[in-house]
Amino acid sequence: MVKGIALFSVFAIFVAFSLCGCQRNESGSSQASNESAEQDFAKIHQNVNFNKEDKEKMHSLGMAAEENGSGGHGMGSVHGKKEKADPNKVIATVNNEKILRKDLDKILDRFKNHVNPATISSMEEQITDQLVTQSLLRQFVVEKKLSVPAEVVDKEIAKMRDNIKNNPATKDKTLEQFLEFQGSNIEELKTAINMSAAIENYVSKGIDEKKLEDYFMKNISNFNGETVTASHILVDTKGKKTPEEIEGARAKIASIKKELDEGADFAELAKKYSDCPTGKTGGELGSFPRHGVMVEEFAKAAFATEVGKVSDPVKTEFGYHLIKVTAKTPPKDVSFSQVKDRVREELVALEMNNTIKDLREKAKIEITL
Repeated sequence: MVKGIALFSVFAIFVAFSLCGCQRNESGSSQASNESAEQDFAKIHQNVNFNKEDKEKMHSLGMAAEENGSGGHGMGSVHGKKEKADPNKVIATVNNEKILRKDLDKILDRFKNHVNPATISSMEEQITDQLVTQSLLRQFVVEKKLSVPAEVVDKEIAKMRDNIKNNPATKDKTLEQFLEFQGSNIEELKTAINMSAAIENYVSKGIDEKKLEDYFMKNISNFNGETVTASHILVDTKGKKTPEEIEGARAKIASIKKELDEGADFAELAKKYSDCPTGKTGGELGSFPRHGVMVEEFAKAAFATEVGKVSDPVKTEFGYHLIKVTAKTPPKDVSFSQVKDRVREELVALEMNNTIKDLREKAKIEITL
């Protein structure tokens, strides 16, 4: 099973990038729907590590959550008319590798009619950042001469086909149809899986039994079933550059908190104000553990908030949040042997993200979007 980086490139093909955040990057049944997709993918993604259940759910979904609105990306205004951006414009350079505008537009085109035009600018930045990471990983694989046997790739593709076939919502579709819908094909998918699996194997070599046990002891709350169930309201700051814009976002979240303190309904205000797709369902995020899913600032605030209460505004890299906690599941006794596979999967994901961080720090990256 390809873990950790968690099929980063594969998800770039299958899953639209999250437009808002609280999740580092979330448990699944085979009953997929657009609504459940929105709830899962809107949870704030800090990294690209997904666990086994995440990947199985996303493999079965094949498409991103829908959002009202229309496209308009890659456009520039000339005398009041919209003109498509030059597809060969260099939007980023990673070491000596160039990323072109058409690479970005290829992804945007997959769901241009399903996102709010106001989010396009922020979305372009996020996708460009992911393309930079993809480029770094591709270069790393070439430099280290990493690869995996063809049967490993074939096994992953077979799992994807099974997930599609066994899902009532997608059973009449084929993997090829999903790939075509996303502007991709089987060969690109094989390359993506090979890269992800090869990097996973590379980082796994440095993980022994002692490292697994140490990680378990330091992060036991990830494995003992302790969770919080919460909803949130997000005022996005990803596309805001000036101090005035940031202050405007801060003032808006404070105003929303005031309405809540005066008795307003949280779900209704989420629908009215939240910049996260989950706003349509009242901001519901489902349940999550203390570590490994939500970004630290968000998780810390959620676990510190009493059931039925709303947190003070919380600032993360995604913006300002108000978090309402609706339930908490207490921890259970668990032994290392019971969750060893989960511990290994999570630690591999962490090491992969550390590898990406290290590559980014050492690389010469220039964004010209």
